[in-house]
Amino acid sequence: MINRLAEMLFWIGRYVERAENHARLIDVNYHARQEQLGSPHEREYVWERLVSAVGDIERYKSSHTSVNELKVLHFMTFERSNPNSIFSCIQQARNNVRALRQLLPSELWEIINGAYLWLKEQTVSQVMLQSPYLFYQRLREWTSLFNGAADSAMVRGQEWNFIQLGKHLERAENTARVVRAFYTNSLRDASVPKEQHEHNRSAMLLKALGAHEAYRKQYATDMASNTAITFIMGNNEFPRSITFAAASLDHYLKASVVMDPSFDGLAKQANVLVAISERIGKGPEPDVYDNAREGLNRLVAVCHQLGNAISSLFYEAELVGG
Repeated sequence: MINRLAEMLFWIGRYVERAENHARLIDVNYHARQEQLGSPHEREYVWERLVSAVGDIERYKSSHTSVNELKVLHFMTFERSNPNSIFSCIQQARNNVRALRQLLPSELWEIINGAYLWLKEQTVSQVMLQSPYLFYQRLREWTSLFNGAADSAMVRGQEWNFIQLGKHLERAENTARVVRAFYTNSLRDASVPKEQHEHNRSAMLLKALGAHEAYRKQYATDMASNTAITFIMGNNEFPRSITFAAASLDHYLKASVVMDPSFDGLAKQANVLVAISERIGKGPEPDVYDNAREGLNRLVAVCHQLGNAISSLFYEAELVGG
């Protein structure tokens, strides 16, 4: 496979996963805000920490002088100049699928093109006039439909491997960012009695990662934050846990060795993610915030390094092959 095509497949997986992650976070944050209403400053902080959870707070502040609901929703959903907005992710995924139509099932093009054409006609004003819940729910349905079509129609060959590689790398990094934001918010809210908000905080974290129902089936009414963190970081059977994503990364990196032996070496970095996540999930109580945040910072950094290493392999192989 030509390496630039493999890189496009890799980024299709990342873009679709990123769009789904942002839609879910906005949806959960939007509906939880009613429980967090307070001073104007506090309401601004609710939206500021949403942007922080996806790692875009510096980019946001470079072009916005204030933080409020409409500005954040536009920035994260429709902003063309923001490469991580939902619109930009869907657009870039669509461009890559269009370039690879000869390699991919036709259903994938139909789904991503339909999502793009629909999203292109939407605005924040329209979203607010109708129903933000229905809007972001529909976005999540589009991404689920895309992933479902890939699951049911794609041959488990190199095209599949690279899409899954991108998806699981993006998922590991997104999960680490969200959990890190949870610790940061807990530090800021340390003056609030722990028992007062323990249940709500843990429930919101689990919902933000699509883990609430899976967690409740295993732990019922136990909403202790340390138990929730352990589930998110180290559950081997939950597909959005760090451990599950890292194991998937290891699998698809090794499956790509047929293209380049260097991918086998990168699998060792995926195992680093497992070691760090286990240390956070099974280590000290989450009250020891500094240790947990240090580990989560390391998780995000390893994901970033792994992504750069994969992209560099594509680029170097293309130069050699070209």
